[in-house]
Amino acid sequence: MGIKFDFKVLNFIEEKDYTCYVVQCSSHKFGRIIKAHYDGSVYIPNYQQQLAAMPDLDRTFLDIQLAIFILQRENGNFYITKEKPKV
Repeated sequence: MGIKFDFKVLNFIEEKDYTCYVVQCSSHKFGRIIKAHYDGSVYIPNYQQQLAAMPDLDRTFLDIQLAIFILQRENGNFYITKEKPKV
């Protein structure tokens, strides 16, 4: 089982071509503030510098969960599975 991260948007700035997010990411053994861009897809500038201290597997979990978090903010409900959950 992977790590579950919690996210909190500290700031976001809408530029002409993209939105810049400053997000606090935390889990039971990690806490960091990460800058990410959204222009239709999620991009973390200076990726190696921002996430250098993390093991590769943890970084992968963070990448996926952060992308989902930002996509949900930008697009409303966003589902990973092929089917929407039944309400």
